[in-house]
Amino acid sequence: MTVQYKLKKKKLAKAKDALSEYVDAVKKNEPGTMEYKVFQDADDSSSFVHLMSFVDSNAKKAHEKTEHLKKLKKILVPISKGKAVYAILAEIKFIKSPEKTEETTKDVVPSHEPI
Repeated sequence: MTVQYKLKKKKLAKAKDALSEYVDAVKKNEPGTMEYKVFQDADDSSSFVHLMSFVDSNAKKAHEKTEHLKKLKKILVPISKGKAVYAILAEIKFIKSPEKTEETTKDVVPSHEPI
């Protein structure tokens, strides 16, 4: 799951302090949250993305009811520019095809490398 939003630039320091405290609370108090990371856009410091994953839907529901999330929303919502955009993502489980051989894959450019 991701959530993306923008904040008022004059309030970024306040937001980062709140986010740091929040992520610590998630890690300490939510065993069902497998991953929780916050990213700030390198080109637009007011833009943030949270990336999170949960062991199951019950863990996600528990996360949504936490006091630390309520506290974070009370801080971020008033300093937000527009509404947050949520996306629920499903991981793709790749299965290697038996017909692929070393000959057919040796000329493939590895991902994340310049072509």
